[in-house]
Amino acid sequence: MKGRVHYVSPKGCAEMVAEAIAREIKIVKEPLLPAYMPENIILMFLGCEGTKADKTTMEFIRSLNVKRVENAALFCCNPKKSNAAIEEMRAALKAQGINVLDQSFVCTGKGFLSGKMPSDADLEAARKFAADCVKTVMHD
Repeated sequence: MKGRVHYVSPKGCAEMVAEAIAREIKIVKEPLLPAYMPENIILMFLGCEGTKADKTTMEFIRSLNVKRVENAALFCCNPKKSNAAIEEMRAALKAQGINVLDQSFVCTGKGFLSGKMPSDADLEAARKFAADCVKTVMHD
C-alpha cells in the first residue's frame, strides 16, 4: 500500500507518534517543512501538536486533492485530550474531497509539558491505530 506520514512537531511528540506509525506499517515519515508533495497516496497519516491545527498543517491540507491523497487518518498530541485539532483537519480535508477515516488518535500522555510524552503505552496505541487504519482502507 502506498502511504505516508506527515506531521508538525515543535515539541517532538508528534514526531515520535509518526515514527511509531511509519515503522508499524512500513511507510515514509516526513515533517511538513520541508515535505515533498504526496502523489497517488492511498493512505496518509497527518498529525500535529496542540489543541488547534497549526498554520503549516492547514496550508498543506489546502494544497491537497483526491489525486494526491485518497484517504487520510489523523492524529494529534495534546495534554487536554482535545480532538479539536483533529476535527479542524478533518473538515478541511473533507472540503478538499479527501476521505477521512472515522478513527483518529489523540496522544494524551501525562508528561507532555515536561517533554516525556509519548509514553511506551502511547506509542503502542499509535501502532495499533496505524494497523487498524490500514485494515479499514484495505477492506473498503
